[in-house]
Amino acid sequence: MSRSSLSEQRHPRDGFVLYQEYIQRLNEGDEVDTSAEQKVRVELQHLGETSSTATMTFWHEDHTVGNPLRHVMMQRPEVVSAGYSIPHPLEPKMMVHVQADDYAVDVVAKGLLRLAEICDDTLKSFESALQLAQVAEE
Repeated sequence: MSRSSLSEQRHPRDGFVLYQEYIQRLNEGDEVDTSAEQKVRVELQHLGETSSTATMTFWHEDHTVGNPLRHVMMQRPEVVSAGYSIPHPLEPKMMVHVQADDYAVDVVAKGLLRLAEICDDTLKSFESALQLAQVAEE
């Protein structure tokens, strides 16, 4: 199979990338915040021939998302390696590289979902502690 025919084929689970493009198009028409310069955007830079390695660029993200995302992805058993880098401090982008036994784009999507769950749990714990503190003050 030639290299060009591999790049023309889409993996059935490329819906994640298509969904991100759809969200980007929606955000570009957002009436509340029209500054396209400050919107988070995800681009798939490289997908290996076996679809088990991928490099993605997250625009307007940094170590705040990069390190926890790397940590959450590394906890998954199908992940062989995961890492991120900030190519230059003046560029508003973060590069994420993942190698897995599974489809790499799904691994990143699952990592982002798990990170969101952790944030939700932390927020619930904080709100519960705050309510307990307010009750104790009364």
